[in-house]
Amino acid sequence: MILVEGLHHISLGCSNLSRSVAFYRDILDFELEEEGPRFAVLHLDPVSIRLNLIDGYKSLVKNPGETSLSFILDVDDFTNAISELESKDIEIIKGPVAIEGGESILIGDPDGNLIELFYNE
Repeated sequence: MILVEGLHHISLGCSNLSRSVAFYRDILDFELEEEGPRFAVLHLDPVSIRLNLIDGYKSLVKNPGETSLSFILDVDDFTNAISELESKDIEIIKGPVAIEGGESILIGDPDGNLIELFYNE
């Protein structure tokens, strides 16, 4: 058995590093921890995301069941998130839809990596 100590980070591709850093920082409140010419590491306790600059990158994932980042919010923050996304012209790809005990929306980051925002009571 491999004795894993924990999750260090999740890697995502991006085509424009500064645009993706701004999205995760300004929309989802991640903090920039480290940045190089072709990568950036952002942190939102307890998760870190490493954005890797890949020329011409565009996510091919269309189904959140394949791959997505899912963030839980409380019900009031969920309602506020919808308003904020709309005010910043960020497309809600799907939702809000009822899920067991709450609601969910699906958005994409600037390169189409899927992000679910949801609450449950």
